[in-house]
Amino acid sequence: MHFLPEIIYIDEGRKTEIQEFLDEWFDTGETVQANSSGSTGSPKKIVLQKKYMIASAKNTIAYFELLPGQSIYLSLSTATIAGKMMLVRAIVGQLKVVVGPVSSDSLLHCASPIDFTAIVPLQLEQVLKVDPIRLNTFGKVLVGGAPLSDQLIHTIIAAKLSIYQSYGMTETMSHVAIRNINEFNRLIYKALNNITFSLNLSNELIIHAPDLGLPELKTNDIVDLHSPTSFTWLGRSDFIINSGGKKLSPETIEKKLSQLIDLPYFIYGIPDQTLGSKAILIVESRTEFSLDKAKLTQLLEKYELPKAIIRIEQFIRTESNKIDRHLTYLCPHVAETVF
Repeated sequence: MHFLPEIIYIDEGRKTEIQEFLDEWFDTGETVQANSSGSTGSPKKIVLQKKYMIASAKNTIAYFELLPGQSIYLSLSTATIAGKMMLVRAIVGQLKVVVGPVSSDSLLHCASPIDFTAIVPLQLEQVLKVDPIRLNTFGKVLVGGAPLSDQLIHTIIAAKLSIYQSYGMTETMSHVAIRNINEFNRLIYKALNNITFSLNLSNELIIHAPDLGLPELKTNDIVDLHSPTSFTWLGRSDFIINSGGKKLSPETIEKKLSQLIDLPYFIYGIPDQTLGSKAILIVESRTEFSLDKAKLTQLLEKYELPKAIIRIEQFIRTESNKIDRHLTYLCPHVAETVF
């Protein structure tokens, strides 16, 4: 693939970054180096074969019916697989690239019509908060990198926006399944071409993607498998908290709490002498924060109730804007409320 896409820079400070990836892509080597997301283990540097990245790009192009000459908006760093794959899609699909800043308000910098973009939830939240009409200039929007809150999903549905959520990781060269937020079965992820799924004995998802060089890839994701090509994501097995014999899924509790909290937050497990482990709620806020225990009791099962609320002024995030739960917990606690 030697097509060099037309590139328009809104953020000219990214020219060196983009050129470095293009030089790597068009050199004589057969691989590209990337940092893994940590979805299948500890984050590490991995080597990806260009031929499989091309196969992944073709899957996305086919799914979204992208045509030569159409435009894509790049607001993700090429240090991440998501940013790299946007450029690969442009090369494979002969698409024009508009390069914006890597920032939470990136979409607000783009005024021209765009056929396709891939973003993280924080970027979606920001444009919905400041200028939701701006999303009408983007044909199709793919969101990945972190789960979407119920509140954000309800906003998307009410506005009838063309928003899709991806499931994937660095090892799979971006997404292997997509869900359409506006479909009736919007919780169900559907496999892309020639990709299937199975479960191990712990209900962890196994990905079978031979076209991507992955005949069998075990993940740490707990899912409800509906068929070999569809599933509902439930949470991460490595986040499970075993508290007094009860296995708690942080993601399940977090989903319920989205009705009460509009700040970044997460449920985390810490050692406890009585329970073995206990769940606590960690909230990102520079100002005082509190929750009504009565309202919490209405939302959560008794065993799901967090034993404490910790406030931290600023969470630590990865390059792909995921919250690093462990490092964040180690940050200085501004306040702590014990329940």
